[in-house]
Amino acid sequence: MIGSWQVSIVVGIAVVFAAFLLWKYWPSPGTAEPLVRSYGWRSRHSAPVAAKIREALERARRAKTPRERAEALLAAAEAAALAPDGITSAMGFYLRAMRADVTFSAPVEGISALLAAERPELLEHVLWRRLSHLDWSDKGSAAAKCTLDALIALYQGELRQKDRARALKKIAARL
Repeated sequence: MIGSWQVSIVVGIAVVFAAFLLWKYWPSPGTAEPLVRSYGWRSRHSAPVAAKIREALERARRAKTPRERAEALLAAAEAAALAPDGITSAMGFYLRAMRADVTFSAPVEGISALLAAERPELLEHVLWRRLSHLDWSDKGSAAAKCTLDALIALYQGELRQKDRARALKKIAARL
């Protein structure tokens, strides 16, 4: 049978644990105001960056060709990359631009510049995935060559896998 002193200890530990969680995760007064914007959600980007993104997305909606859509999404990605915490949204816009026009190589260059220094393993995954979705015919060979060049630069630099870089150079030379 559990005694009353044991229940008191368990309740005391639970109260101390709850107090610790409140202390640890409660926002400080300096950060509480920016967290509550319209509808209680935090704005992801500053007003000028958000305006650039909205304008680029509107251009993407009005685009007549896949290349125009990809260029507009590329502009949105470059605008989102300007924000301090915009890496995730910029990456999403770059990936959408890659899907919009598979022959367009500028999104590969953009996402490589964005992720190479901070997230090289993620960039490797994105580039290999891009390479697997590309058509290797004459129409898509420029995009494949750009993706291979980005992978070669990644393996020679941040990931330091010279053997993979040499193998990809041999493949790129045949394109």
